[in-house]
Amino acid sequence: MKLDKNKFVIGRAASILAPAALAMVVTGCGGGGSSSGGGAPAQDPVGYQYPQDMPADVAQKEIACGGEGAIELDANNLTDSAKIAFLDAQDGDVIVFPEGTFKLQDTLTLDGELSGNRVADVTICGQGMDKTILDFSDSAGDDGLFITNIDDVEIYGLAVTEAANNAIKLQHANGVRIHYTATVWQGEPDKGNGAYGLYPVESSNVLVENSYVRGSADAGIYVGQSDSIVVRNNIAEYNVAGIEIENSTNADMYNNIARYNTGGLLVFDLPIGNDKYGSGVRVFGNEVYENNTKNFANSSSNPGGVHIVPPGTGVIVLSTDDVEIFDNTVEKHDTLAVAVTSFLLADENVFGGDYDSVIADGWLPLVRNIHVHDNTISETGAAPNGALIQDMITLFTLTPGLEWPALIYDGAGEQLANTGALAGIGIGAYEAGDKVCFQNNSGATIGYPYDPATAATMEGPTLSPAVGTDFLDCSQEPLPAATLTFKGEMFGCVVDDTTSEHCEVAPL
Repeated sequence: MKLDKNKFVIGRAASILAPAALAMVVTGCGGGGSSSGGGAPAQDPVGYQYPQDMPADVAQKEIACGGEGAIELDANNLTDSAKIAFLDAQDGDVIVFPEGTFKLQDTLTLDGELSGNRVADVTICGQGMDKTILDFSDSAGDDGLFITNIDDVEIYGLAVTEAANNAIKLQHANGVRIHYTATVWQGEPDKGNGAYGLYPVESSNVLVENSYVRGSADAGIYVGQSDSIVVRNNIAEYNVAGIEIENSTNADMYNNIARYNTGGLLVFDLPIGNDKYGSGVRVFGNEVYENNTKNFANSSSNPGGVHIVPPGTGVIVLSTDDVEIFDNTVEKHDTLAVAVTSFLLADENVFGGDYDSVIADGWLPLVRNIHVHDNTISETGAAPNGALIQDMITLFTLTPGLEWPALIYDGAGEQLANTGALAGIGIGAYEAGDKVCFQNNSGATIGYPYDPATAATMEGPTLSPAVGTDFLDCSQEPLPAATLTFKGEMFGCVVDDTTSEHCEVAPL
């Protein structure tokens, strides 16, 4: 983040903004490994670990998988057996993985349109995510499971470990339910780990629940470019991003635990240029703590990729609209509890011309209608760090009378929009419903380098750093709950979930 405002020219020049120990080892019981040729059981199965506080009814849930007409895969030749079942999948198939730890030799691909008719209602299940463990460390393929062009696909009762790229990727799916599933890269966080754990993208009606993700070099759970999403009751730890909703609409992220990641919970909207941009995301009832792991992501060609996430950040909202963050516990973060920022922080040249086409496509680099309220926030900012925000840290800590805040809003985009400097690219002034608001967050301090109440000039926003507890004290209308339909049944807070205390305060 550069703070020399003389470098900012609106239009075609640059802008100025720029592990605790795991416990309770659980190994797969019975069964053996296999090779594509039907080889011998694995001699050294991957050690498989759950956190000590993983609820027993999640980690060791009794799974009903199989039954009359189910396709039982061959434990002695699992790779070939599974590849054939995936290739030949038909409507209503139930594909059953056996109990045990297995070495898979290739990606398992299910393309629901290979036959010319789109396949629907396929179930892929194991005997429990502590009992059916699919180890892809020796696989010739990039992904573990890759599933595309399908309606109403369900995955549960298994674990995918050590995939080269993504553990379980789903694309172009209408109706996705992933539950009681784990994706794991063991050991110290490493940029050589695969990118995504649970990865539905370009899909609709997506439910991810009661699952465990660890070690992803991008996001443990990522739902992107999708609509009608619920992500709940999961544990995400030791990933770069614990859980991320990106370029998606109508989403609820609630009752999750995000800990020991670089950043806990992310809501991003990136300039991907395919007419899929985000709004309507609620983040509530989550436990977000100690997300202080060093950022181990590979660099990305997208300036807004997770490689920019400052270590020690609980919740991040980047260049998106209509986000409500409430009733979360966010504590013990080195840098920030909540960061709300325009894309100016990711790329100082966002108004320099290179993004004109994607802005015309519908993407906005700003944040609008963001309401952060009634969160419990504590123990934040003891050791702020991160290359992306180092100039910002210096600004606050070296300015007399200021301290590093727990919450931050960059404010620059709002200043520029209100001045009219962005009108030429179709971005108007903020109305009341566009405001970024902070309320009732345990007295946590709020800071911004560019006070949105201060007028910008045509040369750029006015640098006016401030910190307080009552800045941006405004409110927005509550967002509606997200719902989805899977196999004809509706899911969502206060739809199928009426027991959660957080759903009680977030009715439809």
